[in-house]
Amino acid sequence: MNNADRSLEKINIIKLLIFLSIFIVTTLVLILVLILPNVKKYRVYRGQYNSAVVHKVRVQNVLDGRMKELKNLNIKNKKVFDSFKHEFRKDEFVTFANKFFNKVSLKEVKKSIYKKEFRIYELNVTSTLKTPVNFYKFLDGLNHYQNIIQADFPIDLKSNGKTINSTFKIKVFGLRALKK
Repeated sequence: MNNADRSLEKINIIKLLIFLSIFIVTTLVLILVLILPNVKKYRVYRGQYNSAVVHKVRVQNVLDGRMKELKNLNIKNKKVFDSFKHEFRKDEFVTFANKFFNKVSLKEVKKSIYKKEFRIYELNVTSTLKTPVNFYKFLDGLNHYQNIIQADFPIDLKSNGKTINSTFKIKVFGLRALKK
């Protein structure tokens, strides 16, 4: 009584080799048809992604630098920005000018719109002062005034012996009210 397994002896090696070669050929065809084109697309897309990431990092670095620069400029020029936002009032300006001149009269010449963001008021200032030093102190004081003001030419200074009469124009720059 021989109970040895003889099933391996019945295997036909030729059939096994044919099925194995068909399996290998089918597997290689599937790999060539389905996987390799996707690997090529993957490499192309991966290259595009890497170049996009490099470009994004460069742009982000530039943006971060600009934001830092903008914050520094906002801090450095806060007074200028606040001056643009401050609304010009004639009575405040007359009070300011009276510190330098004996008599001040302020007459509005025209309002003009400079570009889209700014509004310019041209004002004709007539004043009386005793010495021209006060006029120069006034011009220096305009730098510290709460609005952006430019003294404009012609500046007419006439003396009658005791006092000096001055007439000049100033331009007051301010932001336009933004419509929402």
